[in-house]
Amino acid sequence: MLARAAFPSFFFTLGGFLLLLLVTLSVPIIKTIYLLQVRFAGNGGAASTSLGANAGVFGLCYEGSEASFLGFGYSSNAACTDPKVGYTFDENFLGLDNSGLSRAVIKGIAGALILNAIAAGLAGLSLIWSFFAWFFSSRAWEIITFLSLFLSALTGWLAFALDLALALVARHRIEDASNDILEARIGNGVWLALGGAVSLTFAICLAGCGIFGRYRSDHVVQQKPIGYQRRYFWQRDKRGRGTY
Repeated sequence: MLARAAFPSFFFTLGGFLLLLLVTLSVPIIKTIYLLQVRFAGNGGAASTSLGANAGVFGLCYEGSEASFLGFGYSSNAACTDPKVGYTFDENFLGLDNSGLSRAVIKGIAGALILNAIAAGLAGLSLIWSFFAWFFSSRAWEIITFLSLFLSALTGWLAFALDLALALVARHRIEDASNDILEARIGNGVWLALGGAVSLTFAICLAGCGIFGRYRSDHVVQQKPIGYQRRYFWQRDKRGRGTY
């Protein structure tokens, strides 16, 4: 029998896991999800061009060109780095030489973004435990889920803090290093990480409440003691009649 008390925590754990997984698979794997967007733009009337890069957890994608004419635009990706832990910007792809941009992004912060993958992995384990608690209607599994979610949510909030730190620190240093030629913006991946951390926090609260819910052990039918029952004369056993 499924435990309705364990389902809410399972639902929010699933949501947090999916959001953190999307952040982990950001640029250069999923090119539409990024933590930081850098643009070098020049306006020229009806037509404009720009060069830039998108930064994710394990690398970057440099945009070779993006042009628009009378409201119609197109773009193409020049190159994406191989997925790896820790990276720096290459100013050659942005059309800048000896700008010191590679020192603008702290490589240590970029390397610490691996915490997003750790948070997604812990959320995946919590998802398995919460499924067991829901499917097997087990209070013990719900307690394990609560403890696992606590660690997952803590890691998720730390990962969000690092994502936000990369976006804010890198934006400030990139704009200073390029004399405001480059414009940096916080990417959608930062808000996905925030959503994952909030979802896991809700899952902790619901798992804590679910511990005190109703589970299979509460539905055990207690057998009533069988006492002496009086028999009437038509209920008596007739097998031994006539033997005495």
